[in-house]
This record gives sequence, structure tokens and C-alpha cells, in this order.
Amino acid sequence: MQTSYIYDIKEMLYTFQLWIEKQTLKPFVKVYSHPRSGTHFSEAFLGKNFYQKFDLSKKNITWGHWANRAVNEEGNPYQELFGSHFFPNKKILKSNKPMLYMVRDGRAVAYSIWKTANFIHPKHQGISFSDFLRMPLDWSGTPSIQVDAPTMTIAEHWKQHVEEWEKLASTKSNILIVRYEDLKDNPYEVYQTIRKKFFPKQKELAPIELDTVSKPIGLLPNKGQKDSWKSHFTEEDNAYFLEMVGEDYKWLSGEVVESLNFTTS
Repeated sequence: MQTSYIYDIKEMLYTFQLWIEKQTLKPFVKVYSHPRSGTHFSEAFLGKNFYQKFDLSKKNITWGHWANRAVNEEGNPYQELFGSHFFPNKKILKSNKPMLYMVRDGRAVAYSIWKTANFIHPKHQGISFSDFLRMPLDWSGTPSIQVDAPTMTIAEHWKQHVEEWEKLASTKSNILIVRYEDLKDNPYEVYQTIRKKFFPKQKELAPIELDTVSKPIGLLPNKGQKDSWKSHFTEEDNAYFLEMVGEDYKWLSGEVVESLNFTTS
């Protein structure tokens, strides 16, 4: 009887200790990004390395283009860490909660959106990649938000999205910008940056302990290869994209620009 009582007390103390530990990790760091910028990958990275004791899952997630919606019944195991794909709005401007903004080379973003069927209006299914690059988007921020009078191409939309978030991050200390390519190439360095910014009291993982999220993840996961877009850009497509955003735009992946092996049109 006494042994059972002691066990119950230890169980209660452990549960309480776990509750206290979880409270120190709230509010959650939320991930914001332009669509197809490694959002789910970064959510999983946060979840696996900072929120191991939390159930962050959510099922039955509706996603996709406003005219081409779909429901993923299995959902996302790290959905609680998703912020939004919106441009900075009043709610975001007023919030002091921790935010991680993911940036990915806009050419990779454009290719990923084009090849994701649910991000394209049904009437444009089968559109060539070159035509998609030059077509004004009929959505803003996220494919679920309709635009009545489209004006921006994917390159212009991506650049404006990144610039508005970069400007906001320069005025608010609760926002950390992380480059997708860096998270893929130097995960431990990025882990240390995130930990220093948002989790300074949490025990630091050794490099061997870090979970780098090797398996594709998301509502419709790609292979997670940062340079897979290169074989789908012609020289003319690349020139057009650079004309739209600027040849030296800092959020383009420099080493990729130099090593492009263009397809022929």
C-alpha cells in the first residue's frame, strides 16, 4: 500500500514537472513563410528538436488554391507550429509572440508551386512552367485568398512577401529570418541560432543528437531537394525571373546562380 502511494506521488511530481517545463516553452515559435518555402520542413525541425514532449498534430487540414481546395485527412504532425503565409497584417504587426520566417530561393518556390496541382486554378492545369512564371497570380499571400484583378507574377509576389517580412523583422525583436538553404546545408548552425534566439534556457543538443528531418514531410511533400528546380528553368526563364527581382537580390541562392545548368527551351 505504501509502495503504491509513493509511486503515485512520484507520478504526480513527474507530471507537474513536465507541465512546468511545457509552460516555459510557450507560446510556441510559429513558422511564417511564402508558400512552398520549406514551411513543413521547418515546423518538423522545430518540433523534433525543441518540442519533443508535445503533441503538435492536427488532422483534416483544408489547403490549396481557392478554386481547387483539398482536405488532407491525415493532417500535419506539427500543425500547431504553423503561423501563416500572409503578408504582414495588423494581427502580425501587434503580436510579440516568437516568429520564424522562412525564406527560400524564389525560383525554387515558383517551381514548387507550379508542380503542386492544388496550388493552381483548375482552368490552368497543364500550363507550362514558362507560361506560369509570366502569368499574374490570382491569389495573394496564400493560394486560398482570391484576387479579383491579378497583377503580380510569382516572382514579384515572392519578392514583395520577403521584403515586407524583412522590413518587419528589422523593427521587431520577436522575428527570426531563416534561409531554407541554410537549414538544409548547415542544420546545426541554424539550430544554434534558433536556440539562442528563442530557447536560451533549453539544454543544447550535441550535433549527433540533432534531428535533421531526413524524410519528406508536409501535406503534399516534395523530395526536399533544395536545387531540384534548376533542371526546369530555361536560360530565358532565369533571365526573366532575375529581371523581375533583381540580379543581385540577396535572397537568391548565390552559389546556385553560378552553377546553373540550364535546360534548353
